[in-house]
Amino acid sequence: MRRHLALFTVALILPILLLLGMVLWRFAMAEQNRFEREASDLASAIAVGLDRELTGIFASLEVLSTSAHLPTRDFEAFHRQASILLERQGIVAVLADLDGQQLMNVRLPWGASLPRSNIALDRTALDRGRPFVTDLIVGQITGTRQILAVTGVRIDGKLTYLLFFSVPLDQLRQVLTDAGIAGAYTASLIDRRGLILARSRDADALVGQTAKEDMRENARDAQGTWDGTAADGRSIFGAYARSRLSDFVAAVEVGYADLRAPLWRSLSVFALLGAAIAALSTWLAMYVGRQITRPIAALARTAAALGRGEPVTPLATGLAEANEVGRVLVGASSNLRDREADLVEANQEIQRFAYIVSHDLRSPLVNIMGFTTELEALRGDLFTRLDELKEAAGVAENAARDEELGQDFDEAIGFIKASISKMDRLINAILRLSREGRRDFTPERIDMDALGDGIKRSLAIQADEADATVTINRLPSIVSDRVAIEQVFSNLIDNALKYLRNGVPGRIEIVGKARGATLVFEVRDNGRGIDARDADRVFDLFRRSGVQDRPGEGIGLAHVRALVRRLGGTITLTSTPGQGSTFTVTLPRRWTQTEYKRVA
Repeated sequence: MRRHLALFTVALILPILLLLGMVLWRFAMAEQNRFEREASDLASAIAVGLDRELTGIFASLEVLSTSAHLPTRDFEAFHRQASILLERQGIVAVLADLDGQQLMNVRLPWGASLPRSNIALDRTALDRGRPFVTDLIVGQITGTRQILAVTGVRIDGKLTYLLFFSVPLDQLRQVLTDAGIAGAYTASLIDRRGLILARSRDADALVGQTAKEDMRENARDAQGTWDGTAADGRSIFGAYARSRLSDFVAAVEVGYADLRAPLWRSLSVFALLGAAIAALSTWLAMYVGRQITRPIAALARTAAALGRGEPVTPLATGLAEANEVGRVLVGASSNLRDREADLVEANQEIQRFAYIVSHDLRSPLVNIMGFTTELEALRGDLFTRLDELKEAAGVAENAARDEELGQDFDEAIGFIKASISKMDRLINAILRLSREGRRDFTPERIDMDALGDGIKRSLAIQADEADATVTINRLPSIVSDRVAIEQVFSNLIDNALKYLRNGVPGRIEIVGKARGATLVFEVRDNGRGIDARDADRVFDLFRRSGVQDRPGEGIGLAHVRALVRRLGGTITLTSTPGQGSTFTVTLPRRWTQTEYKRVA
């Protein structure tokens, strides 16, 4: 018993543990996916932020390149103009000729000796008149690491000068800060040569260094992800996005230890909860087992005594159910011998009852035959009596015979009326079918949804009594005879309500769909079902299928088929005994008198 209780307890807690484990696993995976999505989103945000920053720089660069002092080569005046820009916006401007010789540098006073710039120029961008940025360089005057924003200055349509803006790396670091890098993420900006321009962590040690090879090898597309190793040897997941204006790479990395932290936390919680539940369940199984096995053992001893015919006494255990069974056994013991005596008498009663039932079942047939014979005899007596009346009318003896004869006729006629009553019901049903067959149909547009709801309301009481639910799905409209259509579906639903299975909540459903020029309706139920051998015969007049425990004369389905045929359609049945039936009614989308004459 205890072993079974333990197995039962395991069977109960195992689904709970599995569900808990699945929930925790999904949570951990969702957290890991969130980290990965956030890394990709941060990389894209950094790339967009860098493009936004460069867009502002390029705009200022383009504005200054249109200075009126450049066509006149008034570089001193241009120096004063660029110095104002330095004071107001902190932008360091440099003007050089096409050979790189600086002509003006706001970092130095006007007239100071200027060096020749030795930077790689994007000739394609210059030829197309577009600004661009350089990779990481070291300033010739300040000796600081920076990048340059460069544009060409055209005089009379000819490329004449080069205008530079110095962009300090602190300005790029601010792009990372504005992106909101926090938590386990590390972000970097990397130039086209793979040099680190800015970094959210360890910037002093790594800015200016070459990025890890695995990142450089994988970051070839506009955006994507990679798996690699960080500078400190940690395994990382990385996401990157390229700047549209500079082709720099914005990279965001997160350690796999951080990605998997939610999983390990979930596993730890699962292990602790699983151990606690297992321990509690084991203790409960042992405790409950002891509370159940002792009363059951006592109950087994009582049952064994009863089997041996020995007297038994009530149980007094801590299990109320066992005590109740014990009381029942005590009662059974006291009644056992009385029942043995009753069995002999009951067997004799069953024999007598079987004889009476068989006799009474044959009585209706005997009565019909007997009364038919008596009526024939009464007919002879009547004519004999008439002859006697001709000879001697008014004799008292004959009057008594007349009274007796009248009683016999009344009794016989009473039995005849009973049969006539049944025949009358059948005849009335046939007459209804006949009248329906002679009625003129009038086609009109019918909203089948409204008609179905009306039928459902009219049969609501029957549905409640049968514990059934009637569902009318969205039905297509039809042009047909309203009365006939209502009779068809009312009969089918009523028939389904009659033949539901006992103890099973009924489900009746009507669905419909268009199929070319016809409409197909299905009335489905989960009732008793109809045997395949009766599938066609149920539509015959006075034919009924299965157990005849419901009122009816076998008229309804015959009436339905007659109406469907008059409407130019067909009705078929598919059914599985014990599972339900489906009546399929196929009707023309638009019924006309011509259609009726064709069917007729």
